[in-house]
Order: sequence, then C-alpha cells, then structure tokens
Amino acid sequence: MQRKLKKTFKKYTNIPDTFRYAFVGIPGSLIGSKEHFYGTYEVFLRQYPDLKINVKLPTVLYMHGSSGLYTGDTYRRYIVEDVGAIFFAPDSKRIHGRPSYTSPVKEKAYIKVHKLRLAEIEYAVAKLQRLPIVDRDNIFLMGNSEGGLAAAIYKSDAFKGRIITAFSCESSYFYSRFKLGSKKKEPFLNIMGTDDQFFSTKSSLNRKYKVQGNGIDALKKYRYAKIVILTKTKHDITTNPYVRDEIVSFLRLWIEKDPRRSAS
Repeated sequence: MQRKLKKTFKKYTNIPDTFRYAFVGIPGSLIGSKEHFYGTYEVFLRQYPDLKINVKLPTVLYMHGSSGLYTGDTYRRYIVEDVGAIFFAPDSKRIHGRPSYTSPVKEKAYIKVHKLRLAEIEYAVAKLQRLPIVDRDNIFLMGNSEGGLAAAIYKSDAFKGRIITAFSCESSYFYSRFKLGSKKKEPFLNIMGTDDQFFSTKSSLNRKYKVQGNGIDALKKYRYAKIVILTKTKHDITTNPYVRDEIVSFLRLWIEKDPRRSAS
C-alpha cells in the first residue's frame, strides 16, 4: 500500500464496496454466451458462481467522473463489444461519508477527493491482479474527468497503458501540483475537447492558471503518448464521433501488437 494512502483507507473503511459493486462489462465469450454481461460485479458473481475459466482477458480498470458511471457506460460498450476486453469500474459513490464539492471550492476540498480516488485504484488493481479472468499483462488504467486526474497521477507500473478522457494532464484549479504517475515508457492516450467547461483554456475556473487545455507539457517526453484534441467538443467527449475509434484503436494496438517489441 502506498504510504500516503494508509490514512485514507483507515478513514473510509468500506472502500472494498467500490470493488464489490463495481460496474462491469464481461464479454460473452468468457461466460459462454452470445450476450455480453452488463451490470455490477456483485450480480455477476451471483449469476455465475461456478464459472469455469479457460481464458484470461485484457482488462480496463475505469475510474468514473464525479457524476458516476455516466459517460463510462458508453466507454464500457466500446471496450467490451469492439475490443473484447473486460471493463471494470469501481463505484466510488458507495463510500460512506464520501467528500463532495461543487466547483469552485478551495483546493483542499478537491485534494480529499483525489486521495480517495487513488485509494480506490490501489484497492482495485490489487484485487484485479488476483482474478482468474484477468490477464495481468494486459491491464489498462482509464479515467474520465475527476477519475481521469486520479488515473493520471497514480504511481504504478502495473498497467500496460493509460487512457485519460475529459481531463487535461496539467496543473489547474482542480490540482495545482500535477505530475504524471506513469513511467515514460508507458503508452498513454489523452483525449480533450477544446470547449471543455472545466479543463480547457476557455474555462473560467482556470483564470489563475496557465492551462493549455492539453497534456503536451507533461507528455512530450513520453515516446508512446498520443494527445487528441477534439474541436467544438465540451466536457462530455462521447458526443464526438472520433472518440470511439481513438479508444478502440489504442487498446487494440497495445494489446495485440505492442510496437515497443520492435522499437529500437
């Protein structure tokens, strides 16, 4: 356990519920069905108590935004139906006494939430690595908005790659000391809209910060990073028709081919 998270685990004792009641998407191929499973992990376990595992699948650990699964429901379909991977999204709303905010507030209010989201990742990845259905060599970390910040700063080399949506990987009103938690060799996809109400240059919340609305400064030294800027697109980037292909192509590339194997 990361030292800085110990106090968070002690304060929020039911963090395990975020995993137990996580929103999941399970490809039908794994359960011997023509239909994919969409629901909570708790229901999945009840419906398939004696599931015989013959294959391990790539898995996306998804951290939802402050509104809950919301856009994650769209991402879940992309990942399960187009990629054939498992989608696993811890339900942060399950946490008793969970801190909340309505922007703008002082940064310390946001920090409380960030620490909690990091603890959720810490717990979830440890559990996922022990599940018989999960390919440990192909676990991706993905996050949207509030969850995107947590997924971007979480320090670990446990992931094959990361996908950050609706959050520009840079310091802002939301987190003034931004620093990526991934290694420079890790594949990284950052997707942002030019008209994002919270993290673009147009956001009134960032008047005191020199934001660029993208993660170029943080990611320019990452050889396998890709930044996608969507014009005329607000915070909900799922409204843009390019998003699906960007996410699906990124996952397929690194799951099936992994260009690093042939790179000099």
